[in-house]
Amino acid sequence: MSIVPDAVMAFLGLYLAPLLDWFSQRVYCDLLRRDPDHLLQQVQAQLDLKPLEHLCADYYHAAGPGARPTHTVPQLVRALLVGYLYDWSLRQLEWQIRFNLMVKWFVGYSLGAAGPDHTTLERFELWVCERHHRVFFDSVLGQIDADFPEARAQAQIGDTFALRGNAARERLIRLIRHSCQCLLRALQHARPELAVTLALQYKDEALFGSPQEVAEYWLDEAGCAARLQTTVLAARACATWVRSQLDTPASLPPDRRRPIEAWLNRLDKIWADEVTLRRDAAGQVAQVAIATVKGHYRFGSATDPEVTYRVHGTGEHKSELGYNVRICSPLFE
Repeated sequence: MSIVPDAVMAFLGLYLAPLLDWFSQRVYCDLLRRDPDHLLQQVQAQLDLKPLEHLCADYYHAAGPGARPTHTVPQLVRALLVGYLYDWSLRQLEWQIRFNLMVKWFVGYSLGAAGPDHTTLERFELWVCERHHRVFFDSVLGQIDADFPEARAQAQIGDTFALRGNAARERLIRLIRHSCQCLLRALQHARPELAVTLALQYKDEALFGSPQEVAEYWLDEAGCAARLQTTVLAARACATWVRSQLDTPASLPPDRRRPIEAWLNRLDKIWADEVTLRRDAAGQVAQVAIATVKGHYRFGSATDPEVTYRVHGTGEHKSELGYNVRICSPLFE
């Protein structure tokens, strides 16, 4: 075992921290020189993180007893940003900061620093979500728009179905009933007297079911078919009556009429997409059945009518209830 002279140990004791810092900087300089096109280097050069750091500056108490924080606000801001950039979980982010040198450099830690653990990152993320919910998105997007004004003004076309909807799927009968409830709420807001007349004219049980009604999943095929027919006929009668009364005695203002017409149109789409109506010789609907070939972009929930099913081919076993990407342009905003 080699013996280090006391003078050398004393020297290291005095200058160990500056030497480690110098060594860390030398390693980072060499690393950055070898990969100048790395995404994090481009983000570092292009993105101004000062606004984010300023908004999050009150995460720690500015005065009072206690030790200085182990992890600074700029480090925590950069940690969350790189986590969002690469879509890492907080545990993955903890590991990347500790062992990925490029990430460690970007976040702002020296080679020997451990970085924050996932619980520290979680506390900061929860604080940001409570105090400044959209700050990361708005700040980064605002700088991108400012840096690329011409691209911002151009139309962007997406050909994909990539955004999963934040709404629960509704079975067909539930979807029809829920849509009718939304129609009646819109009618109550615009024409309360019509809503009262409608409630007296149409039995709620035919449209919305009775309180003692057996849940749909307990019904056999014939029971489901009978309930579907009763619900569709009642809903169509309700929608037809509302349409006939919209301009009686006087036309509604557009802002009050529009929500009612929107729900009427959605119900029309449900008939067209989901069911087959068989008529008798007199032209009256005699039978309602679930359509064998369903329409494209079908409604999946009245909670959020923008959420639809997109038909890919003939099978829908892997279908997702989501939002279709649209043409985006400042002209349409």
